[in-house]
This record gives sequence, structure tokens and C-alpha cells, in this order.
Amino acid sequence: MAKKKPSKTIHKKNEIIRGIDDYSLAARRAMNAVYYAVQRNDLYRHNQFRIKMTTMRELMLLEKDNRYVDIIKEAILELRKTIELNNYYHPIHETKYQWYVTSFLNDAGVKKEGDEWIITLSVSPLILHQMQVQGNFTKLDLLKYTQKLRTRHAFKMYEYLRSFKAYRYIEITHDHLVKLLNIKEGTQAYKYYSTLWLVLNRTINELKKKTDLDTLELVKSKHLGKERIYR
Repeated sequence: MAKKKPSKTIHKKNEIIRGIDDYSLAARRAMNAVYYAVQRNDLYRHNQFRIKMTTMRELMLLEKDNRYVDIIKEAILELRKTIELNNYYHPIHETKYQWYVTSFLNDAGVKKEGDEWIITLSVSPLILHQMQVQGNFTKLDLLKYTQKLRTRHAFKMYEYLRSFKAYRYIEITHDHLVKLLNIKEGTQAYKYYSTLWLVLNRTINELKKKTDLDTLELVKSKHLGKERIYR
């Protein structure tokens, strides 16, 4: 019998989960892998820290993918892109912003030490501060649920819905869903509202099959331009 892998969990601030970004599935997995390394090893006060390439490969579920080196590199490059945080209280500035833009990583590099490849990372100070387990956060099980999702839409929506765990339902506007899932409305694929509805249905079905959100129900709200998701 195969040995069962231990659970690996992270605690992610709701402000980050609900932020707007255009990260790919691999970049989202990489972000959570960095979260796990920082929180498990209490690295909040370190400007730079190191992760073994083999550890990153395991946490991103790439152990069966021979392209893992390129996938990890591209994911890390993406994490230098911006995250938009809305109605955000900056804990360092002690200021409330209508919107605030930051990036996850400042810089990164890879080098070989003996027989081991090492990734050196520098997380932005604000994100590193937000990784500390205090305030409003959501606990996520990486290997059981989050990292196993196969589409970036399902990954983003899973974390988003989990951040509203105490709510019986949430109501989301059409415009906010388009931004949250980074759907380019101008493209032919998502030109019409009915197509967005199909994307949402596929996403909800994936979450019901693969996660602990197995009772989700997506309905059109009586308010124009909104969807309501029941838990």
C-alpha cells in the first residue's frame, strides 16, 4: 500500500485571495508553495530565503512532469506581476486605499549547490508581512484540494469561496466576476454573457467534484448583472 502523504496547509490572508491578478495555474501553485515554505519555517523576517527545486516540484505537483524546471521558472517570473488589492488597509502605512497594487516577488534566482538545485527568492515586504497568521485569513489544504485543481478559474474561485466560509451564499456582480477570473470580455470567446455563464458552470462543477465545496449551487440573482453562489 502506498504511503499516504501528510497534509500540507497554509493560512492565506483574505485580502490576497480576493485580489485581482492574471496568474496562470502554475503561478498560483508556485505562490502557495512559497507560502508553505515561509509559514512552515517561520521566515517572515528574512529578506531572502531558499527552496530546493525538488521541494518546489513536489509542492507544485510536478513530480511526473519532466518539464518541471521550465514550468517553475515561468511560474516564478509570473509572480513578479502585479496584484490589485481593493478597499485595502495597508498594515505598514496604516492607511486605507480604494485600490493598491503590489507584486508577490521582488526577485529570484537559481543556482547549484553540490548535487542540489536551489531557488533563492525575495518576497515583497508587504506580502511577507501579510503571510503572518493574524487577522482575517483562510486555511487551505494544498495537496488534498487546492493544488489538485486543473484550471486557473477553479483554483481562483475555490480560494475565493473558501474565504467566505461563514456565508450561506455570496452575490457577485457580472463585472466583478470578469475581473476576478481575468476573463477578457473583448475576446470572441467571452463576448457574450451566456458564455461567461457556461465558464462559471464548468468551474462550479469542477469544484463540486474535486473539493470540499461539494454542495455549491450557482443561480442567477434577481438583481440584474449578478450571480449568486450558494454553499
